[in-house]
Amino acid sequence: MSGRGTVVLLPGFGGRASQPILVKLAKRLAALGFDCHREAPPRGKVTPGLEREVAWLERLLATLAPPFVLIGRSFGGRIAIRLGRRRDVRAVVLLGFPVRPPGKPRPLDEEALARATAPTLIVQGSADELGPLPVVREAAAGNPRSEVLVLGGAGHSFGRQEASALDATARWLEARMR
Repeated sequence: MSGRGTVVLLPGFGGRASQPILVKLAKRLAALGFDCHREAPPRGKVTPGLEREVAWLERLLATLAPPFVLIGRSFGGRIAIRLGRRRDVRAVVLLGFPVRPPGKPRPLDEEALARATAPTLIVQGSADELGPLPVVREAAAGNPRSEVLVLGGAGHSFGRQEASALDATARWLEARMR
């Protein structure tokens, strides 16, 4: 383990650990002294409260050295934020948090965000259709440890704003995990 902590990076729905945004971010964070692990949750039908997925992440963390930083891309963020109350989780980063897609309220995601005790950065595109910015801001407003970084004009996948998302994440983590 490095002196900065263990970073676990989780992909979006159906994604693999080799998801390009995670590969780029892991490389950047490793250069800053973080011990990075890109992992994909088990495939199959998603459990309603993400119980199976959260249990998988709990088992994974038991094999790694704390303190932990959890970074979730989209669906991976839904899993990561549920562990944002663990004492050994020092920070959570949500890259495009799909908190309330059209017609799909996710009150458990909103509750997990509101109850997280770890500092949480939500990197959200202003045009993200899966996590509309007003909803993200409303959900984050209930937690003084949450911070929303808006990528102007970016959709759920960030597009040309991806480099900005990676830069902001690296700077934010570097400042918090000294």
